[in-house]
Amino acid sequence: MERFEFQLVMLQQGAEELEKKIANFSTILQQLKTAAITIWVALIGWVFASKIDALVPLGYVIIFGFWFLEATYWRVQFYYMQIAAAVTEFLNDESALDDSFNTRSIPKGLVHPLGSLNTLKMPSLGRAMAAPSIYIFYTFLSAVNSIVWLISLKIAL
Repeated sequence: MERFEFQLVMLQQGAEELEKKIANFSTILQQLKTAAITIWVALIGWVFASKIDALVPLGYVIIFGFWFLEATYWRVQFYYMQIAAAVTEFLNDESALDDSFNTRSIPKGLVHPLGSLNTLKMPSLGRAMAAPSIYIFYTFLSAVNSIVWLISLKIAL
């Protein structure tokens, strides 16, 4: 097998690995949301069952902890999505693809393990925490926690 054919095989394997990694991170992100809700609901249930209203602010710790954790995983997933976009852009660029077949070489960084794309940077943690798929959920959960806290304070009075 010559080098170009090997690169084509590795490009295919890299694209398949990217799809798997992105899907796995989607699963992880969904599991984090489920865990956050489960633990938060358990805390709130415990607060109302034990009548210890001072524990409601602990809900914010749970929320922000999972928010940070999910943002960390989202950053990695977004990085892989950028790599997938670079591969797709290359495959959809006729002139780049023609050049690749004419020179029988694939541009550096597009062959599995796809880790050497120097132009891509991982997004900041702040950007990840502000991603709509993340901040909307945790902002809503924080608002609900605030409402629960106000309700628990009224009941205590």
